[in-house]
Amino acid sequence: MSTQPCLATARAISGSTPINVRSGPGIQNALVMTVASGTAAMRVLDVQPDERGDMSNGFIFQWFKVTLANGGSGWIREDLVEIVGDCTPFGYSRLSTPTRANTLFRSTPVDPSPDPDPKPIDPIPDPTPDAEARARKAAFNITAAFEGGGYATYQNYDSGIVSFGRYQSTLASGSLNTLLTAYLAKATSADADQLRRNYAARVRAKDATLRNDATFRALLIASAADPVMRAAQDEQATNGYWTPIMNDSAIPRGVVTALGQAFIFDMAINHGRTGAERTYLRPAELALGVAERSRVGTNGITEAQLITRAVQLRRDRLYAIAAARNLGGLRVRADFWVNVVNTGDWSLQGDANGLIEVKRGVRVQVRNP
Repeated sequence: MSTQPCLATARAISGSTPINVRSGPGIQNALVMTVASGTAAMRVLDVQPDERGDMSNGFIFQWFKVTLANGGSGWIREDLVEIVGDCTPFGYSRLSTPTRANTLFRSTPVDPSPDPDPKPIDPIPDPTPDAEARARKAAFNITAAFEGGGYATYQNYDSGIVSFGRYQSTLASGSLNTLLTAYLAKATSADADQLRRNYAARVRAKDATLRNDATFRALLIASAADPVMRAAQDEQATNGYWTPIMNDSAIPRGVVTALGQAFIFDMAINHGRTGAERTYLRPAELALGVAERSRVGTNGITEAQLITRAVQLRRDRLYAIAAARNLGGLRVRADFWVNVVNTGDWSLQGDANGLIEVKRGVRVQVRNP
């Protein structure tokens, strides 16, 4: 087995154009120097996803931090380097011949020492008869913790104009109107009557002046104590997100575990159903060499392999966006799914009390949600 360290050679995309070396993993970083195409034996020190999330063919660019002839170091984008040697510390394999880095898939960097207690590669499906309902409720608890947390959550500072509820229905998108219409069809309280008389038409019209309407805000927050509003919010999440994304993405692929289904739902809420498919699930299948939307178990891969690869892709992209926009919460969300996959809790059983820590200080029930 080769003990050669991971080494990079600079290669121009065409001709002998000098290759830019930058101070960080992204083209927005300062140009340190250029190196000639063919510059070899640059030791790889680190690999990081593009800070701004720049991508090609659905994949985030990876950047290689390499040693330079002047004794310093700098970053070169993956499509401009070939690598060879033991590159497992950086998420690649041991390469006996120089290979373009952008033709390789980068997985989670591996520990060269063997795992003394390896986890099974195949997840165990949830055996309970109400598995789908439990997975849905567990998924709602997890995602709600990232989206705001409670049925009364309210904010009015972004492009949604007004965002309300456990799943942040927005005025600008029309989803707040859908929620309010469902609620008012069944609600009988005095607050509901006031919402019906004074605000339903304005919500339907997406009236931007509602952003600063204190009475509207108070009525919405008060409605969250009504079981009818809570049921309306959960029903909207079920009909608008859970059922469509299960039908579009989980069921055709044979994703049956609570973890797999909850992860796909979280992506649909965070990125939209199209984003979940195009940015993560289909690129994961491409990286694993199987057909798009093909069924795990019969296509040569397991559900664990598919979900793990999608989790890794999402982690890289959310980390890049977090760095570019200074949104640390995205890293927390990415890390949560990486950690759950790494622990092997495919049935989402949580700890001894059925709880799982979504982020620091926030624990939600997943075993008996």
